[in-house]
Amino acid sequence: MTALDAPPAKMQLARVHGPADVRLDTVQVPVCGAGEALVRVAACGICGSDLGYIANGGLGGAEPLGEPLPIGHEFAGTVAAVGHGVSGISPGLRVAVNPDRAFIGGGGPDGAMAPYVRVSAAELGQTLFPLPDRLTFAEATLAEPLSVGLHGLRVARITAQDKVAILGAGPIGLCTVIMLRHIGVRDIAIFDRVPERLERARALGAALAINVDDEPLSTALARFHGAGARFGAPFVATDAFIDCAGSAAALAEVVAVAKYRARIAVIALHHQPLSLDLWRMMANEITVSGSIADSRAAEFGEAVAMLAAGQHNVEPLISHRFAFSRFHEALATAADGARAAKVILTFTEAA
Repeated sequence: MTALDAPPAKMQLARVHGPADVRLDTVQVPVCGAGEALVRVAACGICGSDLGYIANGGLGGAEPLGEPLPIGHEFAGTVAAVGHGVSGISPGLRVAVNPDRAFIGGGGPDGAMAPYVRVSAAELGQTLFPLPDRLTFAEATLAEPLSVGLHGLRVARITAQDKVAILGAGPIGLCTVIMLRHIGVRDIAIFDRVPERLERARALGAALAINVDDEPLSTALARFHGAGARFGAPFVATDAFIDCAGSAAALAEVVAVAKYRARIAVIALHHQPLSLDLWRMMANEITVSGSIADSRAAEFGEAVAMLAAGQHNVEPLISHRFAFSRFHEALATAADGARAAKVILTFTEAA
């Protein structure tokens, strides 16, 4: 193993022990073996899935945890050491990390809410993405949620000419606004119930941001994207809907007003089965696609390149930064949708 600076023997790692039970456990700093890299974490974002793991006491399945679950998967930092067989990666390299291969912070043995994290299958352009010096580590953590949004857009075959509506202006909905602008979409509508979220969406480039308590989705979209009728039923002229809310009622409303050959991409987590109007889906040839952020190295790299180019202002997406020592305060803030968008844990002054 080649090392830049020898890390300490022990560190604190955020791990879920059961429902509503997350702790900073003192553990051994990982040692990277063949094909692995050790990354000194500079910044790590708090994701809604992290909050879900904590609330559920695990990944969401029925089985209780066999051992504590490490969390943290939106992160960037500096390579501290590399194991045998790692090519083209040296200690000191600034990187954003795609967590997919080893399920970092999502069921694997490692999590990035810690000063150090081990990255299995360390490979440039797959798990490790170099960062220019001008890109802060906090901004680089956004590559992960941005690539979640971009992957959903790719699955749904979104083009620059599409009229798009987003359900939910939480962090993933806001990231989806950014990536829609990145691929050239301008007719972007977004819906939520939290005024602060809608203000952020406008700042990031949404052309229409509507509080559904003030105006129904169908009315707003008919006004913004246009409307018509088919088989005696009204429809809105929206080409694609991106579900970032996880609301059964909102998704049912979309199916009820979707036009012929509209597309629906489900990025949000739905925790319960739901009923949809299959007759209407059949009659209007509506396509529904699921999108889980996996096997998305290309989208991750594209998000890093976009951030590095500085073509889009992502600063409104980051609402709070907390030192890791304020971990529990950061979690409480991230859980408050009226106050927080993306909450970043920082481990160095440079983050």
